[in-house]
Amino acid sequence: MLPPAAPVNSYDEVPYESHPYAQTHPSRLAVVATLFGLTPPPVEKCRVLELGCAAGGNIIPLAEAFPDTWCVGVDLSARQIADGEQLVRKLGLRNVSLRHASITDVDETYGRFDYIICHGVFSWVPPAVREKILDLCRQHLSPSGVAYVSYNTYPGWHMRGMIRDMMRYHAGRFNTPQNRTQQARALLDFLAQSVRQEGPYSALLKSELESIRKQTDQYLYHEHLEEVNEPMYFHQFVEMARKHNLRYLGEARVGTMVTGNFGPDVQKSLSLLATDQIQTEQYMDFLRNRTFRETLLVREESVPDWTIKPESVRRLHVASGGKRVGTAEPDIRSDVPIEYKTRSGMTLSTTRPLLNAAMHVLGRRWPGTIPFGDLWEEARVMLGGPPVDSAEAERGANSLAQGLMNTYISSDLVELHAAAIPVSRSVGEKPVAMESARERAAAGETVVANRRHEVVRLTDFDLRLVPLLDGTRARPVLLDRMIEKVLAGEMNVQKDGRPLSDPAALRTALATVIDQALDNLAGLALLVG
Repeated sequence: MLPPAAPVNSYDEVPYESHPYAQTHPSRLAVVATLFGLTPPPVEKCRVLELGCAAGGNIIPLAEAFPDTWCVGVDLSARQIADGEQLVRKLGLRNVSLRHASITDVDETYGRFDYIICHGVFSWVPPAVREKILDLCRQHLSPSGVAYVSYNTYPGWHMRGMIRDMMRYHAGRFNTPQNRTQQARALLDFLAQSVRQEGPYSALLKSELESIRKQTDQYLYHEHLEEVNEPMYFHQFVEMARKHNLRYLGEARVGTMVTGNFGPDVQKSLSLLATDQIQTEQYMDFLRNRTFRETLLVREESVPDWTIKPESVRRLHVASGGKRVGTAEPDIRSDVPIEYKTRSGMTLSTTRPLLNAAMHVLGRRWPGTIPFGDLWEEARVMLGGPPVDSAEAERGANSLAQGLMNTYISSDLVELHAAAIPVSRSVGEKPVAMESARERAAAGETVVANRRHEVVRLTDFDLRLVPLLDGTRARPVLLDRMIEKVLAGEMNVQKDGRPLSDPAALRTALATVIDQALDNLAGLALLVG
């Protein structure tokens, strides 16, 4: 008699996209702990555990960027672990270990970790595994460590769950993940087109359809069609964590924790309704109809102070990808408002000369970071004026820290990091791209991680250029290699709608394109010094 077949792992059948999640980076987790009065472990030399690491897309770039860290990833999908291990071997990384195991298999032999990451797992596993995740956070978190757990939340998922139930009912009649995914999309499309009455139900169907149309098949399958997807209210998660002797620290996106973004009337009402931070955030979830949280936990002994002080910001590194609005060069020494556009499209303005000077400095450093102390000094010198005594310098530094903190909380114009982001803003004579990006591009993957732990999508031209950027080739050699690729039929270069094949014409056309591409890659934080 043949042995029973092993149970099929849905993530082996439909591998989940494995890429970095910037908000899970230990540097960002350490920022939240620092702002709330704690002293988290140094990111440059820490131990990181990721539960549900897929193919290591989130943890491998971290190990590459910080060679003195020790990173462990655990996932139940043998296929994805094998894919990740293959990349680890190609990169020659010795500070990362990907392990094919269940979360329930993690025991004392794993040791303790300064940062524990569990993204996109908690709501999608049975109750016993959820309890195990929190137990691991308690048992394996170092005394000053931080754990990140993301999960689906109510009240938003009450409505979304209705859509999920419909899709699962219909898709369950089909045999393969591909067919189920296609049928789920088809059902939602049918419902959105067929519900005739206008109102909340019709609006919900159409909104969900538009959202799902933008998602990949892998996301749709694992988010909506998996057997388990159990959202909960925020206060229920906090209480569950408390039973495991874990304390709520905050959210990975600190701006979601404050009431100021709702306006003074709502802020006043919330202050009357809620008696503590947990209640305040639960009421804000009601107001937002929130569907997802990225909660940070610490050991019970660590007690956060949610009153952020400017001195905390002065311990951090700062970055900004904001662009000044307008073409005229403003006078940063005046109190005339200067407007900036954030990466997400928000616009903000400030009349404060010191903050405007700091924004000018940050613009020159982007996509890298600058320590707060250096930022303050450069901004102060830029404004000119006589030397200041220590007391005045202290007041000025705190004023800048307060302005940066307020901007960080209210928008994405300013970023705070606990560790420096090492990037090369200038291209250099022989440009070097991140090794993991070179390997992925060489394998034909258009999605890579950058030094900012973000997803970057490569163009067809980048896909051929990036693997060549290993520091051994100057621009003339890069140009020669790219011309060879065109002549070999790997690329198509056109002028006036007609493909070019003459080497001299190609050289003229590609010389400018390569320069532009290299500058763009530098701006995307893909080049290293």
